[in-house]
Amino acid sequence: MIPKIGIASNHLIHPTKKFNTNYVDYIQMAYVDGIRQSGGLPIVLPLGKTTEAKDYIETIDALLLAGGQDVVPTLYGKEPIQELGETDLNRDQFEISLVKEALRVHKPIFGICRGQQLINVALGGSLYQDIHLQLGIKTQHNQYPTAFDVPTHHITTSSDSWLKQLFGQRLLVNSFHHQAINKLGRELNVAAQSDDGIIESIESNDGNIFAVQFHPECLFKTHSTFGKIFDHLIDKAVKQRKNTIENLIRSVS
Repeated sequence: MIPKIGIASNHLIHPTKKFNTNYVDYIQMAYVDGIRQSGGLPIVLPLGKTTEAKDYIETIDALLLAGGQDVVPTLYGKEPIQELGETDLNRDQFEISLVKEALRVHKPIFGICRGQQLINVALGGSLYQDIHLQLGIKTQHNQYPTAFDVPTHHITTSSDSWLKQLFGQRLLVNSFHHQAINKLGRELNVAAQSDDGIIESIESNDGNIFAVQFHPECLFKTHSTFGKIFDHLIDKAVKQRKNTIENLIRSVS
């Protein structure tokens, strides 16, 4: 069967002529297309109650956390600074509950940009609220208005990391963020860094969690090599499904 990849959605208030508020849950098609081109079945998970995380995770083989707003600083023990961007506490809490449930049942978790940051916070890590202010970073880590599918800076992969196995030691990537990982969360390792020291990729000790700070979903159509990241996600999901089936067979035999 096709592996099912759950994508946690974002939401916004879409005004209409008849209503002042019209709440919309959505996910950019680039994430959906990335999963499809690697052979997975994308399933968008609407934002919900933290108590619904168990049911959501039961329906999928792997979890993808996408980009979006800044993470609420109080979730990692910090007060907000002036440079903090838009936040969404409900989204943060819901996605953290998804991460914890996926961890409990050993299902793969993949994060992109905010997704990497959220995973780190969910595992007890912290973030820089603004790398340019707090670290004095001069590299343009938010390349807008440069097009999303244009790589703009290099990263160096860590020895034996999942990203090095896919791409080698050096990789040119795109960049749309002003926050980044500060203190690493539990059982997480650095898989790549930019030349100015920003953590650009992470993975867990067991390899079941992996994430990137850049946006492969915006790159793979014009730079096909980035499709290997979604292939990696699907491979993990397939192995997870096989393990689940084998465990079920053993339990009834």
